[in-house]
Amino acid sequence: MSENKIKKGDKAPLFRIDSYNAGTVDLGEIIGKQKIVLIFSRYFGCPLCQLDLNILLEKVSEIKGKGAKLLYVTQSGEKIAKEYIEKYNIDFPVIPSTKDELYADYGLGLMTAEAVANVKSKFKEATKLGLQHGEYEGWEKQGPGQFVIDEQGTIIHERKGWLLLPEIFEVL
Repeated sequence: MSENKIKKGDKAPLFRIDSYNAGTVDLGEIIGKQKIVLIFSRYFGCPLCQLDLNILLEKVSEIKGKGAKLLYVTQSGEKIAKEYIEKYNIDFPVIPSTKDELYADYGLGLMTAEAVANVKSKFKEATKLGLQHGEYEGWEKQGPGQFVIDEQGTIIHERKGWLLLPEIFEVL
């Protein structure tokens, strides 16, 4: 299986998928209205993903304040996703995907060496905050990632790995 390498300057792969909490998300319809921050997590039970989600939730109003739309992709099934959506009052679209769908379309496969290298320190931080591993869902080796898409549908930021908000804010 060849890895689809999406990079800065490429057109964003379009998709139309039913989200868990905001109806159908059609990327082709959203493009042109505002910048889009597309976050690929792994699944809600992953403590490192919970850590990144907490960081993201603290900055949602700042992202929206910069005029961007936030989309969040997860491997989690509907039951678990809805529990987290309710628990954290998530108001941005949470979109389901398997490793062979959106993750593959955006070139996110096996976790990068850098992401793997950061697992230990991130896990330590998550444990310190009392974040515990929930259900395992999806492909355990799935790499997370983040993309920012401009009003022309072009990727202006791409990162394969754990969430780094300063990089996102640089392009918003």
